[in-house]
This record gives sequence, C-alpha cells and structure tokens, in this order.
Amino acid sequence: MSIYITQQQRTSDTITVNFPAPFDQAPVVLVTPFWKGESKPVASIETVITPITPGGCKISSGNQASDYWVNVLAIGNDPGSAISVDNGKRSLGQLGISAGVHAKMQAGLTTINFTDKLKSNDPVVLLAPQWTSPVSFTECLVGSAASEITTYSQNMAASGAYSIEYLAADRGTSSFRNSVTSRFTQVETGTFNKTGSGNYRVYFQSPFSAPPIVFLSSWWNGTQGDLSSIETLLDVTDEYFDATSGNAAANYFVNWMAFENT
Repeated sequence: MSIYITQQQRTSDTITVNFPAPFDQAPVVLVTPFWKGESKPVASIETVITPITPGGCKISSGNQASDYWVNVLAIGNDPGSAISVDNGKRSLGQLGISAGVHAKMQAGLTTINFTDKLKSNDPVVLLAPQWTSPVSFTECLVGSAASEITTYSQNMAASGAYSIEYLAADRGTSSFRNSVTSRFTQVETGTFNKTGSGNYRVYFQSPFSAPPIVFLSSWWNGTQGDLSSIETLLDVTDEYFDATSGNAAANYFVNWMAFENT
C-alpha cells in the first residue's frame, strides 16, 4: 500500500508537503487540524490546494500558531499500489477501503459510488475539500453504505474544478506494511457520537505503542445542513485522543482513523 502520513507545523500559511517517495499518480489527501493543548476549535477549514502532484501537495487555511499542526494522510489512488486480500480489492491490512477524488459541480448533496463493495454497512469515512483556496463550508457525511456514501456542503464549481477527497474504510483494527517506509503501520477506525458541545475524549480499542496520528471527519446522519464548527484535535496519547467543536446533536458523529508506524 502506498501511503504517507505526517504532521506539519504551521506558523505561516501555506504549508508544502513533499512526499518522500513519489506516488505513481496524484494521491488522495486527507487533513485534520491539531491545535495542541488548546481548548477551542480552529476558525478556518483546512483545504488541499489544487493541483496535487505525485511528488507533493499544498494545504491552506489561514490557521497558524506555534502550537498548531496539520495532520496529513496521502494514499495512493492507483489500483496497483494496493494490497490484494480479497479478489484484488484495496485494503489497509484486513480493513477494506475505497479512496478517491470526486468532482462536485452542484451545491448540496453528492453521492459517491465505490468500485468495490466494503464489508461494513456503515464504513468510517474521512472527507477533505480540494480547491484553489480555502473553502467556506465543511464537507460533511450524510449517509454511508458498503457501496456508496452521500455528502453535503455548499462547496461547488460548475467547471468541475472543486473536488471532494474521500477515504472510506471498514470498521476495526489491523496492520499493514507501508511500502513508503517499509515499516508496519497499525490502524484503527471508529466513530464517536457527539451529543454535547465542546471537548470530548475517545479511547482506542487497545493502546498503541506510541501516540498515533489521528484524523477526524464529520458525519451528521441524515441531515442536510452547514456545520458551524470545525472538528479539531487537542491532544493524542497512546490510549486516547481529545478533540473539540461546537457541533452536537443526537444524530451527529465524528468519524476517526488513527495510524502509528511500528
């Protein structure tokens, strides 16, 4: 599996991410803000800037501070880079995945169909916007199934220049050999039901050997609406992570994925 995971400090905008080994083609890139030790969400949405190349990408938002970081996950979008475990389907170890870039030309709902059906009927999904400059609306998951996801936002471009970066994965824990680092990567995927505004803590199913790099994404199940807050990491240990936002509802969830190289 071609995958690159990193954290980059941002004390000025924009940051440039150079992949240590170029991908065969432009990868899918997911991002999460990490305002270490703070107690409030960031004000601007981290946006992957067009174009992404096989050798690197740029990420912009306007968020910056001496204790501010951006978590970045780049995953190969070419079928030849995946581990074959079930009839050639792509995976992170034993967790099936679907990853891609989907052009969004109309505001509102968007349905993205997977090439290969996943095992989980409600996969864990990460979303990120790709545009020429920081966007104004968070890409939010509305519904998910083994064969498709539905998202919502007011972001769009009639020309097809605006895109949604997505990674959907089966639920659970696993490990896989990372072809970029030649090391094993532990991965866990999960969901937190956020019914109250403010800070929250999520414990991993089993502790990592060191604090992993964590990614967050919003899931407002069945609701078409604009989110007023951005999910922001505050702290990560080998046992749990802390995060915050003003988002809360009985049907509001935070999808998350954690990765650690061993």
